[in-house]
Amino acid sequence: MTDHYLSLGVHPEASLKEIKSAFRRRAKSSHPDMDGGADEGMRSLLEAYKVLSDAEARREYDRGRLRIVRNDGPGSFDYRSWLMERLNDPEYIAKLVFYDLLHDYEDEALELYERIRDRDDGRLERFFERPEAMDAEFCIAEEYIDRGRFMDAYRVMKKLISMEQRQSGFGYFYEVVLSRFRRLVLEELGRSLAPAEELALLEEAIALKSSADNDAQFYRRAAELCLRMKDSSRAAHYIDKAASLKPKLPGLKALGVRIAGARAHGS
Repeated sequence: MTDHYLSLGVHPEASLKEIKSAFRRRAKSSHPDMDGGADEGMRSLLEAYKVLSDAEARREYDRGRLRIVRNDGPGSFDYRSWLMERLNDPEYIAKLVFYDLLHDYEDEALELYERIRDRDDGRLERFFERPEAMDAEFCIAEEYIDRGRFMDAYRVMKKLISMEQRQSGFGYFYEVVLSRFRRLVLEELGRSLAPAEELALLEEAIALKSSADNDAQFYRRAAELCLRMKDSSRAAHYIDKAASLKPKLPGLKALGVRIAGARAHGS
């Protein structure tokens, strides 16, 4: 992925005025009339300017860029140091979180995020477009998962799903978010909790109503846990809920037979 900010020599928070100024300045030195070998450089500049000078195109570019870690080239403006001098302000902490996620400072990003995550004046969506803020927090959740901090990841994912339900920010990427949330609940967290704790977590996840597919799988898992805990009546309740959402969910029929057998034997 071409780094358009690097092409223009501006930092990711550059204003439209700064972008235009940088383009004019670099275009003069890259114009083919001045250097016969500058055609490729001029094309890169034009492409960078076309994307970064259009608000919607820039927003989509930034969303893609957030998922690809890149390092600034030599001699570029030290934006990180500039931000670090201003960490008494939640806005600059939020911007440094975003920057660090992009530049291989994930541990630092998490530490900074934790300083502002519970503060209303530190919400990322206050300082970035809603889609970019949500993408950044999804990356935060993934970093927590990589470190085995599954409950921290779960809290972030819950927040993001609630945000998406109120107003779309992820768009087509939401399917990826839902799939990751499902795997987090059923696999990573499921392996690390006692049955009663896992059941409580599943009920909380179901209450979120993330999607019919997620909820059906959460209900199925809850039924399995109740059967293991010898509460067949509750297991039957959960299996009925799962079937009402996804009648053809794999494994549902076999589990229903096991539950019916347990109830017949009074367990």
